[in-house]
Amino acid sequence: MNRREIFAGTLAMPAMAQPQTSTVSPMTAPNKKARAKDAVALITGSNRGVGRGFVEALLARGARRVYATSRNPKYFDELRALDPKRVVPLELDVTNDAQRRAVAAECKDVTWLINNAAYPGSETETERRFRSASNLDDIKRSMDTNCWSPAELARLFIPIILANGGGMIANILSGGALFCLPEFSSYSCSKAAEMMMTAGLRAETDREPILVVSVFTGGVQTRALPVGATVSHTPLDHANEVIDGVEQGKTTLFPATGPVTMRDRICQDPEGFERRVIDRFYTSPVRIAPYE
Repeated sequence: MNRREIFAGTLAMPAMAQPQTSTVSPMTAPNKKARAKDAVALITGSNRGVGRGFVEALLARGARRVYATSRNPKYFDELRALDPKRVVPLELDVTNDAQRRAVAAECKDVTWLINNAAYPGSETETERRFRSASNLDDIKRSMDTNCWSPAELARLFIPIILANGGGMIANILSGGALFCLPEFSSYSCSKAAEMMMTAGLRAETDREPILVVSVFTGGVQTRALPVGATVSHTPLDHANEVIDGVEQGKTTLFPATGPVTMRDRICQDPEGFERRVIDRFYTSPVRIAPYE
């Protein structure tokens, strides 16, 4: 298929997607609500922040087991201390294929996969951009961590989740997937790609008992919060809001409301929104605290 054929197909889609008079059969659209109680969850990047919030929320809501993964084993004792009987810490660098496969081989009872681990971009500001970067290694690392690795984990765990009767995959995206944050171009690019990857997975699993969820995380009290910003939403608040949405069968979530407001503003005036972002980039650029 050439580009002209692809373009023609894209133009034809709205007409094909018009509402039909017949109802969708339950056989082709299974009920995809997923319950936290008795779930067996694997969470990437669970040693702090948003990931740690999911560990705590799932334990409080009756999860049977939580595989809490981290690149650094130094966090294992404090993770295990949350509930020695239900929390299983595991070492996982999501970009390491051998570690991904080892974790999948060990965790055969998983019903929930929460892809949370992410790379925010280089500590050197100019390396997070396209023109000013000395090379594109940072965008490649961002894509590997934030898009390809969650896709690989989903590919590994979908058969496992199906073998256990179904469940849920949540990809933790960002408001930065909805527009380009110039100070973090590599991150925005990778999260936008992950957004589309998630939509593709959702389409491919539509007839199977797996709920695939896009989570557009907004302002949460984590180390990634911009310097000077103040928010009241904690990682635990965020996790509970996401789990509430999952239990209602929602596929697109905007916890902390910020990203949904941002999305609406973008749709109302795309050029004006982008102009304000660019002007701010030159006058008061967004900064985050130094990485550990």
